[in-house]
Amino acid sequence: MTELLYDQVIRWIPEKARVLDLGTGDGTFLSRLVRENKVQGVGVEKEPDLVAGCIEKGLVVHQGDIMDGLDQYAVSAFDYVLLLGTFQEIGTPLDLLREAFRVGKKVIIAYTNFAHLGIRLQIMFYGRSPITRALPHAWYTSPNLHYFSIHDFDQFCKRFGLRQIETEIFGQKRKIRFLPNLFGVQAISILECTDQRLLAED
Repeated sequence: MTELLYDQVIRWIPEKARVLDLGTGDGTFLSRLVRENKVQGVGVEKEPDLVAGCIEKGLVVHQGDIMDGLDQYAVSAFDYVLLLGTFQEIGTPLDLLREAFRVGKKVIIAYTNFAHLGIRLQIMFYGRSPITRALPHAWYTSPNLHYFSIHDFDQFCKRFGLRQIETEIFGQKRKIRFLPNLFGVQAISILECTDQRLLAED
């Protein structure tokens, strides 16, 4: 995820909000969020070494798989649940969102746009799975299980009754306004669940 994207999250989340960061990594961003916005931040991370680093930073981070780490939290325990680059790494994203909306009032999702022009050109001319700055891994080492575009995500939200309160699309160095599904590298949205389609889906 680009620094522009993290800066956007800082602007979106109000001071003293209750925040759950799923896939905290080394805790660099959560630490910044706590410091700058004075949030009540909690993280979930599966890698023991990364969890240890988070704890050394003074963060409250639990070790465990994201899908198994939410049942300990009560309904609406958080104002925001963060999925910054982790949403496309989960095998059952619908199940994850159901749990995220159970414990959080709003969910912020950041993802890489698989319809970006550079990716399209690599597939067209080389006929191979693309490797880019935003998707730096070969297909056999990539943590991503799902590859989707901005248009795909829009349709997903409509299908399951999710409202995108705000959305920003980024290139490598700036926001993208013109043809975002073609020129956008990464996208981020604040979501709220507006009806029961997501929660009731079998």
